[in-house]
Amino acid sequence: MHFEEAYSRLLSTAFDRHGSSSNPARVLICTTPRTAGHTYCMVMRHLGLGLPTEYFQWQFAVPLMRRWTDDDTIDVLALDRLAASYGRQLLDKRSVNGVFAAKLFVGNLNFARRAVGDDDANSFYVFLSRRNKFDQTVSLLSLLYTGQPFDGGETLPGIPALKTISQKAVLDTVRHIADCEVRWRSYLSRIDAARIVHVAYEDFVASPYDNVRATMRNWFPAHDLDIAPVAESRRYGNDAAVKTIIARQFGGLIRELWRDMPVGADQSPSAP
Repeated sequence: MHFEEAYSRLLSTAFDRHGSSSNPARVLICTTPRTAGHTYCMVMRHLGLGLPTEYFQWQFAVPLMRRWTDDDTIDVLALDRLAASYGRQLLDKRSVNGVFAAKLFVGNLNFARRAVGDDDANSFYVFLSRRNKFDQTVSLLSLLYTGQPFDGGETLPGIPALKTISQKAVLDTVRHIADCEVRWRSYLSRIDAARIVHVAYEDFVASPYDNVRATMRNWFPAHDLDIAPVAESRRYGNDAAVKTIIARQFGGLIRELWRDMPVGADQSPSAP
């Protein structure tokens, strides 16, 4: 997956739809960093279940609102007061087959709720987490150092860059992942369990289409999900050398930190 495909095209008019449903189901793909959320979005798009991407990150919300309103003065600060308007545009233009879906980091949750509404019986949640917290930490540190989320060499706007990987950076990264999981689990604990599925990264990447189908058939039994898979994304190889160096230099510290964190290996049932 490349930057152009993952971001620029999804901002274009080519992905706008109009009035496909007056009240689409809302599927929020609740992620922590480096849990294959982009691949999950790709599979859902291919199956015709919405057009999910990171709609509640400013990198998407600002240019979309500027284009949809023809107002180039809209900036990050204006998004809060425009949340409800943005949400109406999203539900109208980015729903497919009666489904609106979006990838969501916990820091975007309040904005998302102001945009597309609070939880109700028409809201569904996929919680992506990773059992192997060591690999997740190394992957996120590498991303923060290189600025490259995918293969291909493209950097992602808005990623806070690490000039060097230090013990403090490792500690901050572990704490960030743990805090995100704790906050997601707290939020989802208050929601009807029938509308939530916990998906482990390791299970998902082993068979992406089967994993998504197993979940979505329970929620949307009338949809035709027997669609041939497209090429599936694998683990990114662009930063393999950086990851090896991080693991070698900080592996002991990362393992020690995770032993003391409130969130360890994910023991929740996950979709098959």
